[in-house]
Amino acid sequence: MQFFLCICILILNILIYYILGRAFCIKCGCRPVIPETVCIGFFLYYAAFQIIAEIMILTKQKLHVLSITWLVLLAVLLAAALYVVTGSKKQQRPARAPAASVRNVRPARIVRLLAVLMAAAVLCECASAVLIQRNIGWDFAYYIGNMTTSVATDTMYLYDGSSGLLRKTIELRYALSSFYMNTACISQVTGISALVLQKYVAGVLCVLLTNAVVYSFAMKVFHRDLKKSAILVTITVVMTIFWDVYDTSGQFLILRGYEAKAYCANVVLPMVCYLLYRIWKDSGDQSSWARLFVTAFASVAVSMSCVVIVPVMIVIMLLAHMAVEKKLDLTVIRRGICCLLPNVCYLAVYFCYSGGWLVLEV
Repeated sequence: MQFFLCICILILNILIYYILGRAFCIKCGCRPVIPETVCIGFFLYYAAFQIIAEIMILTKQKLHVLSITWLVLLAVLLAAALYVVTGSKKQQRPARAPAASVRNVRPARIVRLLAVLMAAAVLCECASAVLIQRNIGWDFAYYIGNMTTSVATDTMYLYDGSSGLLRKTIELRYALSSFYMNTACISQVTGISALVLQKYVAGVLCVLLTNAVVYSFAMKVFHRDLKKSAILVTITVVMTIFWDVYDTSGQFLILRGYEAKAYCANVVLPMVCYLLYRIWKDSGDQSSWARLFVTAFASVAVSMSCVVIVPVMIVIMLLAHMAVEKKLDLTVIRRGICCLLPNVCYLAVYFCYSGGWLVLEV
């Protein structure tokens, strides 16, 4: 029964991401491929969740308060997103063409074959992530322990994930990211173990989002060539499964896909790289900047490992852009700084915490 519910939750998550991402793209005036729309919705989801969750965590509220508040807010966001999507469809509905001019255009057989091969490869990678995941020590015990303890005590980051003992202070190294508390909320609402949700739902979702980013990147580089994009995704999947090198992003994806670090290495950073590539090709594309801002804003919510890496990537792009163009483009610099601001704020808070100037007692 839990297995069936996990599949339903996975499908529901993807549907929510798509609706949010589709509404965002309509407002930005862009039409990305469906996998990219899902990725944008994923980052929008965590950007919104982070705002609510951090307020609740830092004020030491109960977990059920966060769960109820987020469910209400999510319902409002989805209602607004659906209104935008349905309104856009009504406006864009074309006039009915004469029957003689209507043709059923089907993709070529080779394209359909490659699409099936790509889908099969992604499903095999999902199966590998589910079957190969294993307990690999302290990280596993701590992250899963944080979630299960939060559900059991109806608190957030007040108890140690390894020992279960009440902390003296909130450890902001983990509490500044709401990634694991999202799973704790779902566990509390559905009654499904946080261990099962994180290892299997989050693990499979990480694989799907990773390949969605690769596919989006390929469609941009190859100018929406379906054949080349499908081949690239399939090759990437095969390399990930069979290239058994320790401490690579692929190893994190297959063995530790339930961890925030895996999302950082396989979803967030490739997405940032993809959006920076789009900006590099066309720095005047406002929709790419908007997508980069949302991704950067949600990066810490997904993984604290992004707090430094994402800003560094953006700064390198800005410096490279100025070096190539041999001029100071104030518009590019201003937009880049806006994308940097969320992570800079998180860094400031973290440095105050690590320096002992910011202490939140339990």
